[in-house]
Amino acid sequence: MKNIAFLGLIISSLSACSIVQNQQEAAPLIGMSNPASQYCVEQGGKLEIVKEAQGEVGYCYLKDGQKVEEWALFRQNQAQCVADEAKKLIGKVATDDAQLKQQTKAQSIRRVAPQQPMTMDFRSERLTLVIDPNTKKILQASCG
Repeated sequence: MKNIAFLGLIISSLSACSIVQNQQEAAPLIGMSNPASQYCVEQGGKLEIVKEAQGEVGYCYLKDGQKVEEWALFRQNQAQCVADEAKKLIGKVATDDAQLKQQTKAQSIRRVAPQQPMTMDFRSERLTLVIDPNTKKILQASCG
């Protein structure tokens, strides 16, 4: 009787392992495409990755025969926040995003409270506002 119970325990343990293994194999791969590479292809260009001393660099060969570094092409064709317009917002009450985007040419807006931690990733198309939570006035405004 003990042998049958022991054998049953071993079989159930092994079958549980095979179920876990099948679930791991079925997990989908998650990834994001490089936006600069994607932009090159959307413009009808052909992408080439070249190994250079600093590492790998992507070049886009455009339809007109021009060769451009992919990130340079991507950045020059993206809307950028206008810093002088952002500075004009200081002291004003924060309005809706659509109006702020129109005024500063920003594509996205990040609103933070004073002393609130934030990431230091620079994005030329983003408007960052530090807003007083009580008065709703803009204390700092910058692109990035």
